[in-house]
Amino acid sequence: MLQPSSASGTTAPSSTGAPPVAPVATETVTRPDPGLARGKWEAPAWAFWVALAVVAVGTTLYVLGRMGMLKRRKPGRGQQA
Repeated sequence: MLQPSSASGTTAPSSTGAPPVAPVATETVTRPDPGLARGKWEAPAWAFWVALAVVAVGTTLYVLGRMGMLKRRKPGRGQQA
């Protein structure tokens, strides 16, 4: 992290002695734990895997349907018993 510095690169001694004191923060900030559980609607990690699996199965069924591999064949035509 960069530290603030003066424009000339050297610090001049202060005529008043000590620098002014910064105001003390009165707020307490609570940050969430790192990870996926953030936001308005939190979800466990397995929920993302289930959503991915649902999308993969749906996409596979759509592609197979468009290729004509899921169409039923009419019984009795072309079958020898």
